Amino acid sequence: MQSENKNCQNCKKDFIIEPDDFGFYEKMQVPPPTWCPECRMVRRLSWIGYQILYKRKCDFTGEEVISTHHKDSPYKVYRQDIWWGDKWDPTKYGREIDWSRPFLEQFKELMRDVPLPALNTGYSTMVRSDYCNASLYCKDCYLCFGTTNAENCAYLHAVSDMKDCVDCSYNRHDEFGYGNIITWTTYQAFFCEDVVSSMNMYFCRSCVGCSDCVGCANLNKKKYCIFNKQYSKEEYENIFKTYDFGSVKGLEEFRKIAMDFLLTNPRKQFNDRASVDTTGEYVYNSKNVHNSYMVRKAENCKYCQFLKAGPIANCYDYTNFGEQAELVYESAWVGKNISNIKFSVWNYNASNLEFCFGCHSSNNMFGCVSIRKGEYSILNKKYSKEEYLEITEKLKKQMTEIPYVDKIGRIYRYGEMMPSELSPWAYNETNAMVFFPLKKEESTKKGFAWRDLEMKDYQDATIEIPKHIRDVEDSILKEILKCESCGKNYKLIKMEIDFYRRFNLPVPNFCPLCRDRARTKLLNPIEIHDRKCAKCTKDIKTSWAKDRPEIVYCVKCYQQEVY
Repeated sequence: MQSENKNCQNCKKDFIIEPDDFGFYEKMQVPPPTWCPECRMVRRLSWIGYQILYKRKCDFTGEEVISTHHKDSPYKVYRQDIWWGDKWDPTKYGREIDWSRPFLEQFKELMRDVPLPALNTGYSTMVRSDYCNASLYCKDCYLCFGTTNAENCAYLHAVSDMKDCVDCSYNRHDEFGYGNIITWTTYQAFFCEDVVSSMNMYFCRSCVGCSDCVGCANLNKKKYCIFNKQYSKEEYENIFKTYDFGSVKGLEEFRKIAMDFLLTNPRKQFNDRASVDTTGEYVYNSKNVHNSYMVRKAENCKYCQFLKAGPIANCYDYTNFGEQAELVYESAWVGKNISNIKFSVWNYNASNLEFCFGCHSSNNMFGCVSIRKGEYSILNKKYSKEEYLEITEKLKKQMTEIPYVDKIGRIYRYGEMMPSELSPWAYNETNAMVFFPLKKEESTKKGFAWRDLEMKDYQDATIEIPKHIRDVEDSILKEILKCESCGKNYKLIKMEIDFYRRFNLPVPNFCPLCRDRARTKLLNPIEIHDRKCAKCTKDIKTSWAKDRPEIVYCVKCYQQEVY
């Protein structure tokens, strides 16, 4: 089979479908996509909304709950223990198929009728961690999102196995970390990126097996280094004493010096480890994985993002979660023992699902919402196995003949991911906003919903934050602070003040969400560009565009210089 050039229905740019892609689509029994890979990814990201929290009423009990769904959202919301319990039956919302109307229009109505959980946590595993979401097995945690196995932590995002950490994103197995991104098995690491199996590290990047280093890059099994220069233990300790990271001014001045130095050190064309035949950023322990981003233990995958656990096999266009997953296509936030999942969101321990949302421990379902331990259901109505198989085949043809058309005219026949306008979250409430930020006008023009700011959250601060941590008193815990970036109010908790004092770090002048997004901007882009190696000049593929200032080496040149 030959490669085929397509024009994206959404952005109108050309994209290529390779022969191997056609083979995957045949295996999954789906038609080729009509949207390009990037537009498909943004559409999936617009279905992942777990970081923006509100207070609203539970539609079952009437009491106030913390939720990702705004009080003005048209979706019904149940308190978590109610949603997971047996006091209601999602199959009672089951309905007949109207063969004269687009199926996704009927699914949209079902989504509005069937209650959704206030939060998306493994709530029975959460201990004193009420303000966390998309998380499980957390104890004494606050505003942690996408977090698994954490204790005494705050402001984490997309992490696992963390203890006593604050303000970290995309990390694993860390303790006493702050301001880090993409670190793994570190102890007392601060403001580090892509640092592995290291301790007592400050402002370091791409270091492995190191300790007691400041402002270093590309080091392997080194200690007592400052800006990649070797010192004795005594020299290192004397120099380190001169740094005052507890001062806002001192910390920011040093950060700028460190960032400027790190920019003079080469980057590998892709950040990967122990992988074979892969293209994409942060691809670890994987084989035959292409055009993917932040995946681990994956094989035979393409166009996948944020699958940090693994193993994952034979998946295309799969965003967020992972862990024992196979044969997933055009789905988001699904994982943990899943197989043959298509066009679906937030499902685990499941198989053979299409167009399903929140259907856990379920099998063989099409267009269902919030059903647990179900099977052979369509629009939440149960059928016999024989009826189900016959009707779903008929439905796929009906979806092609009577497609859903969104409000700006894009056509959704069978084979397309669910439209963003059906997502229960506005664009600026989702992960799409993190990696592809838009203004309200741009968002509306592209057909996304938008949630306006609530001005009650944007009041004047009641105190000016002290410039040094030594001047911070516990009374600040009662005060309201104002983010210097977005202007939103935020407060401090005792655990983080104790952390700042212990490690001599200043109180941040930015809200937790802005801090997380500032760290995310340090990640290599979700892009692949043509560029030349800065050393040998051979043509390479890399996430860094050629007009960016980073020095980029091919794998061979990088390994020769660094190792």
